[in-house]
Amino acid sequence: MSDLKNLMDLDRYPVDRPDSLQGKTLIEACAEQLEQSGCCNLPGFIVPQALKRMVDEAVELEPLAHHQDGRRNAYFTRDDPDLPPDDPRRRFWQYRMHQVAGDVIPDSHAIRVLFAWDGLTDFFRRVLGFRHLYRMADPFQNLNVISLHEGHHQPWHYDQGEFAVTLLLQAPTGGGHFEFVPRARSETDENLERVAAIMDERDLFVQRPTREAGTLTIFRGMYALHRVTEVTGPTPRITAVLSYDSIPDRYSTDAENAHIYGPRVAAILSARRASEQSL
Repeated sequence: MSDLKNLMDLDRYPVDRPDSLQGKTLIEACAEQLEQSGCCNLPGFIVPQALKRMVDEAVELEPLAHHQDGRRNAYFTRDDPDLPPDDPRRRFWQYRMHQVAGDVIPDSHAIRVLFAWDGLTDFFRRVLGFRHLYRMADPFQNLNVISLHEGHHQPWHYDQGEFAVTLLLQAPTGGGHFEFVPRARSETDENLERVAAIMDERDLFVQRPTREAGTLTIFRGMYALHRVTEVTGPTPRITAVLSYDSIPDRYSTDAENAHIYGPRVAAILSARRASEQSL
């Protein structure tokens, strides 16, 4: 626990004391933010000295990142020519980013130490109202570091998971703004007319929360359309993504991991399959 105290501002955010009055107040405030806007931001969650360490370690890992450069729609689906040409599901944008998979993030790195702490997992469980919550078991997807350099961005999209936890390690020189529209769709209604308005920048309800380096964000992205605007300037935007699941031992498919993380991970998975078939 002593190492963890050097990572988080536990005086401001008593996540280590969830049953104390201060801890319960924090959990209730976070849950209320999520209910109202679908997004909860905790600025200054990481203390400055730990933040510098996390940035240095993230930069050290970047040579192992997979550079993603392609086109996608907000739904991560293929084009369907049977849909009308102006349907939001037929709108595709360029995306560019560097993504480090979890299998190359050492146990000694500060972000891994933070992610491995059961107390943080339990804090998210309480805020989100789950009976059980687990760190994602998939070694590639459980913990990622994403870097957006000049010209990089993430276009409008929905998350495939019910919620996401991110930690902004470094803000860029310019751009790189996180924007979202809560409840752009629902479980029963894709609300395509409104989604089209958002994409056409005709919707006035786009939110752009102020997020400085060291901010922890809990975000319900399955129903909130969101994006990260294009980064400008020499300083990249660096974000850690912490992945959890209400189901234990959750793994992604080999095909999905090979697509997300590129040739290095594809080779690992291919060699593993070959080894299993030889037994």
